[in-house]
Amino acid sequence: MRGRRGVMYTLVTIVLLVALANIFFTQTRYDGHDRQTAVEERVRSIDGFIKGLERDSQRASYIAGFRAFIAMEQHITSTGEPIADVDAVFKQIFINGTYSNTSYFIMENSSFNEYLARVQYEAGQQGIAFNATISNVTLWQSDPWNVQVDYTLAANVTDNRGTASWIIERRFTGSIPVADLRDPLFTSRTYGRIQRVIKPTNVSGFVDDAGNKNDTTELMLHFNNSYYAAAGRGPSMLMRFAGNLSDSEFGIESLVDADEFAAQSLPVNSTASVVDYRYFSGVKATACGIQNLPSRIKLAESDLEVYEVRSGAQQQLTYGACP
Repeated sequence: MRGRRGVMYTLVTIVLLVALANIFFTQTRYDGHDRQTAVEERVRSIDGFIKGLERDSQRASYIAGFRAFIAMEQHITSTGEPIADVDAVFKQIFINGTYSNTSYFIMENSSFNEYLARVQYEAGQQGIAFNATISNVTLWQSDPWNVQVDYTLAANVTDNRGTASWIIERRFTGSIPVADLRDPLFTSRTYGRIQRVIKPTNVSGFVDDAGNKNDTTELMLHFNNSYYAAAGRGPSMLMRFAGNLSDSEFGIESLVDADEFAAQSLPVNSTASVVDYRYFSGVKATACGIQNLPSRIKLAESDLEVYEVRSGAQQQLTYGACP
């Protein structure tokens, strides 16, 4: 009997040990799975943070860039001089919001470094250590109405729990429209008295000569509203900041109103073409007394086709030689 009891106790003990072992290993398996799941979720979360950073940094570059151009125009207003090194000045204002120890109200909370500081704070709230720098800021144009800003973003992103870390370096391009910015060429050449806002023209044809109508309504609309045209010549936006009046395929131009200059007590060059960069260069007009236009609108020979006074060999509007 004692032997039988011993065997029973042994069997019960073995069964209990097997049950406990099964519970232990099952729990260990579950704990390991939970930890792995938690790590995967954390990695996905931080990966989403990085993708959001890459997406949002381009929006931040638009805000910082557009406002940096406004600050640069304000610098020209205060100095009366164009900017010799546009890239260098833009870079300083774009990154830090300042230039030559001058702060600009328009850049308050808008510089790229301030954007990165906000990202760092938000990352810290999520238990992420974030450090980033921006470098290699350059400007270029591929069309008349937008300026591209290239920059390199380098960042170190580390999970404070020690789960993982990332080191990233990306080259980004942001696009800054020039519409609604003030033309720095007018600012520098008129001592800040005429601050013309760039508005792309909505005029598709300047002169309607169908049936020999000689209708200049659209050209006058363009002139009276100080619209800008992209004619594949003249200075681009970046060249206007530098005071460079050379031709560019991304050039834009508007028409000067001598009455506006006189109203601001500015000297009027009554012999120059009214195309803005030609006016500021002193290029002499050759076409005066243009049909159905005010006498103050005078153009040089190469302006006639652009503004449809002449179409190829066909003269659509009559005009005389300038004295």
